[in-house]
Amino acid sequence: MKKATHKTLSSGFLLLVLAVCLLPPVMADTGSLSIAYRGSGGGYVGDTVVFDGKNTYGNITLIRITGPGLPSEGVPAANLNGPAGAGTPVKVNPDGTWKYTWYSSGIPGTEKLQTWRYTFVATDSLQTDKSATCQFMLKKPEFRITASPNPVTIGNYVELNGMAETGGDSAKIDISDSSGRILHTYTSPVSSSGSFSYSFHVDMGPGQYTVTVKTPLHKTSFGTILTVVDERDTPPAAPDSSAQEPVTVTRIPTPNETPPPVSLAPGQTTRSPVAQGTILAGLVTGMVMASLFRR
Repeated sequence: MKKATHKTLSSGFLLLVLAVCLLPPVMADTGSLSIAYRGSGGGYVGDTVVFDGKNTYGNITLIRITGPGLPSEGVPAANLNGPAGAGTPVKVNPDGTWKYTWYSSGIPGTEKLQTWRYTFVATDSLQTDKSATCQFMLKKPEFRITASPNPVTIGNYVELNGMAETGGDSAKIDISDSSGRILHTYTSPVSSSGSFSYSFHVDMGPGQYTVTVKTPLHKTSFGTILTVVDERDTPPAAPDSSAQEPVTVTRIPTPNETPPPVSLAPGQTTRSPVAQGTILAGLVTGMVMASLFRR
């Protein structure tokens, strides 16, 4: 009886050892995944930004970006028009490090980016629950242009003033007609602050023309509409009210006010203000008095 019990215990021990050996080992999660950028922490849309980090989980790191104008799941950093939730693959070096250079001026969908703080997410390609994030402040450069005067008459000069922030030291200006045909191309210097000014002689016929400005550092362009009119179609200028003929105003003195003296030209006599009937009555009275004295 004791031998049977011993045999049963031995069999149970062997089964326990076998079960322990068949169970998968529980290993500590000692991997790491990180992402960071090189620089001051912000830049313009169109700049080149370098991201790097470490991934000891796998051989591929996926980089995606999320923020205003983009899906909440994020999109591939190299294609803002890409599928939501997808990332741009970056190879991991044998030592576990990786580096990604983000050329924001040449990626599709860059027009979606705004002036805001965007989040860049690094994820392992196989273990998608392993991720790390960092935030980068992006500023959308200011681009604008105005034409003066607008409308402009044929044969006159028009001045183009604008701003091409971070666009480089020059700007290309194209003048095209309604069909898109480029009629003139000019190059304007751009100041360190991004402002530019350029004037050209208008030799196009009446109509509307598109003024397009491009800079070497950005693929996007901006522009305005210029209207050219014939001089005969220009409305006449409004009359100048200050050029009207002077109006003479006669001031009538009050009863208690002495009229101002009247200046006479040489040889000019004044006309008595007494009525003619009063003068005749005075002459008759004088003649009657003279006849009485003679008597």
